[in-house]
Formats: sequence, structure tokens, C-alpha cells
Amino acid sequence: MGANPTLRVYRSLLRVAASMSSEQRLAALEEARSEIAFFRNLSDSQEIARQVKIFEDKVAFVRMQTPKLQRQQSGRTRIVYGKDGTKHVNCLGTLPEKARWTNWDGKNMDPDSVARHHHTLKRAGFVNNAHAKGFF
Repeated sequence: MGANPTLRVYRSLLRVAASMSSEQRLAALEEARSEIAFFRNLSDSQEIARQVKIFEDKVAFVRMQTPKLQRQQSGRTRIVYGKDGTKHVNCLGTLPEKARWTNWDGKNMDPDSVARHHHTLKRAGFVNNAHAKGFF
């Protein structure tokens, strides 16, 4: 193994450290630099792989404890115009209007909805409900 896995893990730590407070960032970078200095003295490829794995585990632990950065969207704005000509900026738009009257209710179900439901159940692996009924 060359320096490639070591640098990959070090760079991932740098990305995680960007969202830390300044004190935590300095401590994490100092520890990472000492780890990298330790890797320079190793020559056995198996020992390097083992130490890189330990370093990856440390980075994963730090990643779990560090809050994620809030990414800001830039460059796009969604503008929706209402029926009355009003302008709405950065909104989700309007939902399509539902029919006020429908043919389908709980007693008389839509055949397309039932077919879609059965297809979804079959895809999810529910073949039948014999396990729930028991043996009668």
C-alpha cells in the first residue's frame, strides 16, 4: 500500500473538520498530523493497512459526532404565479385540485388503485396472508 489510502482518509478528516468549532478542529488536525507522521515510519504493508483501518474508524467516529453543514442553495429561484396573477417566490407551487365528487369510496374501490396495491404487495414479498389467518 502506498500513501494513497492514507491521504484519502486524511482528506476525509479535513472535510469533516471543516464543520467543527475552531478548538475541536485544531485538536483533530493535530492528531491527524501525528497519525500521518506515524505512517511515514511504517514499511510493512499489512501494518499500514491495519493502521489505516484504525484511522478510518477514528474518522468515522468523529463524523458521527460532528453536525452536518447546512448547505445553502444558490443560483436558483422558483417563481410560481397564481391564478389571480400573484407572484410567489421560493414556494413549492400548488397542488392539483381534487375533484369535488368521486366515483370511488370504501365500498366501491377504484380498480386501478387495487391493482397498484396488489402489485406493490407482490413486489414487497407479501404473497398471501395465511400467516396472519392461522389454520382454521
